[in-house]
Amino acid sequence: MPNTLLVPLDGSDLSESALPVAEQLSAGLDSQIMLLTSGWGSTVADLEGYLAFNAAMLGAPCSTVVIPDTFPATAIADAVRSPEDTVVMATHGRSGIGRALLGSVAEDLLRRTDTTVVLLGPSATNDTPIVGGSLIVTLDGSARSARILPVAARWAKGLELRVVVVTVSPPGADDPAEELQRAAGASVGFFRSEGIDATHEPLIGTTAAETIIAFAQQVPASLIAMCTHGRTGLGRTALGSTTIKVVHGASCPVAVVRTSD
Repeated sequence: MPNTLLVPLDGSDLSESALPVAEQLSAGLDSQIMLLTSGWGSTVADLEGYLAFNAAMLGAPCSTVVIPDTFPATAIADAVRSPEDTVVMATHGRSGIGRALLGSVAEDLLRRTDTTVVLLGPSATNDTPIVGGSLIVTLDGSARSARILPVAARWAKGLELRVVVVTVSPPGADDPAEELQRAAGASVGFFRSEGIDATHEPLIGTTAAETIIAFAQQVPASLIAMCTHGRTGLGRTALGSTTIKVVHGASCPVAVVRTSD
């Protein structure tokens, strides 16, 4: 059975900006799309009509669900049925599911589910072709950050993406730390064993997020994949804060996977 791309909508143009991205991902990943919403001041009939209208605009298999008016992150997490399901959502909205998305709902969602969440930040565009582009995979040298690798490999194959494994070291370092080098080399080897074109790009920067964003723009990247915990290449800084900054500043979607402590 195909996995599902869940797209939460709240009636705003911004929440609907995730739809073109979900449509592209659906074609490459053999995924169905599920549009979902909760009560945000409209009747159930109006909500069903709203979802049906958006579903009709998509060129991909699509279902729609109106869920009880519960806490947004809980509603989204409860709709996930498989570990391979993916949530695709914009980082802001105005009500219901979408309010204050990046600041509260997205973070709470990532605490509640192990599924991949693709976030479109305020700087992201939704009309850039993803298939055949470049996927940046960020690593921090920890075993936990490597949890992104199987997800990235599946997406790279389905979407025909070239993978660039990125690590960040502080200024003044002659070479990336041995831990980072080893992790990056193993990751590149993993991707190549899966038949994926992969390289390692060791970056130098004071701020990991800004360094990753700048490199992604230079490539340019079609997608960035990263974990929400672990330690960054700059020391024991929470990767969660780095992830949030990357989502805010990246011009492409960011696929985020939560790691357990």
